[in-house]
Amino acid sequence: MFGLHLVLFWLSLFAYCLEAGLQIGGVPSKPVFRSALFAGLVLHALFLGLRWALSGHAPMAGLFESLTVFSFCSALAAFLFCRSGETRLAWKPLSLLVAFPQAGAALVGKQLTPLYPALDTPWFATHVGFSFLGYGIFAAGLALAWVYMRKGGEEVYRAGARSALYGFSAFSAGMVCGGIWAFYAWGSYWIWTPKEIWSVVLWLYFAVLTHLKFITPGPGWPGWSRRMEMGATGAGYFVMLATFLGVSLLLRSSHSF
Repeated sequence: MFGLHLVLFWLSLFAYCLEAGLQIGGVPSKPVFRSALFAGLVLHALFLGLRWALSGHAPMAGLFESLTVFSFCSALAAFLFCRSGETRLAWKPLSLLVAFPQAGAALVGKQLTPLYPALDTPWFATHVGFSFLGYGIFAAGLALAWVYMRKGGEEVYRAGARSALYGFSAFSAGMVCGGIWAFYAWGSYWIWTPKEIWSVVLWLYFAVLTHLKFITPGPGWPGWSRRMEMGATGAGYFVMLATFLGVSLLLRSSHSF
């Protein structure tokens, strides 16, 4: 069964790379539920479900599982925000954002490992799951921002604005679950590790962004416009990467890989 679940992993990676190649090559897109991206998402879901059954815990621990779940949530976001009309143009950049972390996961160890006792709680799955859902939605936000900055479009703008709000909401839910988990694991809701500090930075970034939406665009100060909003939405992806990978790989904390 261990070998079978890795076969599903490689097949999903192939499907994601195929979708990225077709998008870059300008091949006309098929209906969303007949696309290579959808096939990859289904194979990926089967892989994660089987890995969960084999390991006995949510497959969200360690660098390999974190990267592949990030890829899965980014693919899922394509079907939540970029299914039709103008928003379908976002599949070109988003297919790359899906394929890259899955390809990165292919380069690291894939062994099954037991959870540390502090992680063996339902709060672990909810905290990490909501956080990665937010990360995936931020990936869709970057793709939609890229389309808007090049071609505009009311439908693209609205989808990009929703991605910022929904990604922020999912990430906020993850932070709440993480605080509860930390209390049961370490006796404190907040212990100011580098990852937690950067999580606050990411949370504040999107909190400000979602509230700036209500500023009426104008020529004077603050001069906030839709293009600036979409540019900030796209930039938020890189703030997320600094929080997710930068801190976990470069700094020592309870969240380090």
